[in-house]
Amino acid sequence: MKKSVLAILFLMILSLALSNVGLVLSGGGAKGGYEIGAWKALIDMDITIGGVYGTSVGSLNAAAVGQGDFGKALEVWRDISESKVMKPTQGQKTLIDAYGGSNEWSVGELFQGAIDIIKKGIDVSPLRELLEELISENTVRNSGIDFGLVTFDLTDLRPEMLFIEDIPEGKLIDYIMASADFPGFQTVRVDGKAFIDGGIYSNQPVEMALQRGFRNIVLVDIGRVALRDRIARFQAFVQGAEVTHIVPRIMYGSTLDFDPEKIQLQIEEGYLDTLAAFGLVTGEYTYIFEDRDVLEVMFDSLPVQKQLEAIEFIGDPARWPSPESFYEDFAGSLEKIYKLPMPTLVLLDNLARQLKIGNLMLYSTGEILKEIKTAYERDGIELPEESLIPYDRAVDFVLYLYENAPLPESPENFSFFKSSFDTLSDVKE
Repeated sequence: MKKSVLAILFLMILSLALSNVGLVLSGGGAKGGYEIGAWKALIDMDITIGGVYGTSVGSLNAAAVGQGDFGKALEVWRDISESKVMKPTQGQKTLIDAYGGSNEWSVGELFQGAIDIIKKGIDVSPLRELLEELISENTVRNSGIDFGLVTFDLTDLRPEMLFIEDIPEGKLIDYIMASADFPGFQTVRVDGKAFIDGGIYSNQPVEMALQRGFRNIVLVDIGRVALRDRIARFQAFVQGAEVTHIVPRIMYGSTLDFDPEKIQLQIEEGYLDTLAAFGLVTGEYTYIFEDRDVLEVMFDSLPVQKQLEAIEFIGDPARWPSPESFYEDFAGSLEKIYKLPMPTLVLLDNLARQLKIGNLMLYSTGEILKEIKTAYERDGIELPEESLIPYDRAVDFVLYLYENAPLPESPENFSFFKSSFDTLSDVKE
């Protein structure tokens, strides 16, 4: 009977793995808000998650994904603070702040903080209370989404990769606490055994997704990479699994920095970086939602005389036999320099960088052009010391198109993603 149940469970998991995505959420402490933003992007892209596997804070977020209540998880992360995760002594607090980059400490204070941690560890009872509010074990077990976490058994000195069926009934929160037992926290004990953060063994448990048969894996990476993780990534390559790697462009905050402003930035960045990882946006500085060469569309819409006027910002129109040959040469030259697809959008992204335009935003081409125009008229452009591209002439060319050519409509689904991002970033209409 037991073998039959296990066989049915295996077939169910295999069916999920073949049709859906295995989501892997790494450890990273207070940076975990990034994973919530990434989850929202997956929801908006209508990507079905068949299994979710996490380490440390990734296990906490994995359980939230498993129970499927995004709104509740977002509310928890927006409202999170140090006091809702831990109760450090004054010495421990000074040590935590110093770890996050604070300069307001003395050697004596750091020493006292270290002694406090060695003697009794940091009290994380508030985290358990938070988990009890956020996580419904029954919902996770019955959601139809496979679940797993990583911890390390200090008593038997062995790593534990535990799938949901390996975790005894009523013990899910205990094992999430065990997975997230960051060094320096009070030791977590489950059924008489001591555990520590699973990140010391595998911080990015791609291995668990592979074990469950997933060949389409999304990895959200906000922390360290353990040797086991590197091996698993190689195994994924050998087995032909596709791993979509989502990693922050900018790391806002540190592992124990629960600054609400930084966490909000993490949430927004997680959303945008996920769209970028799936090819919905272009840019390494900004996030431009476009799937075509809009500058070409605008250039082609101009009458010949205005095309010639636009070309003059780049060079003598007589150098090219026709406006069409100019644009082909212009776009081709950019592609050779940038070595990236959609080179004219890359140009807009680089102009935005030179003009120091706000980058943590989902832009349509029209919006990024408007911001370029505003910043250029206000501040001018500071040219990089060494560049193969004359950005001063390029910006004049781009703005001539913006001011003289009709702007094509944004891609059909831009408004959907823009509205979702604005809600996520708490932008009010």
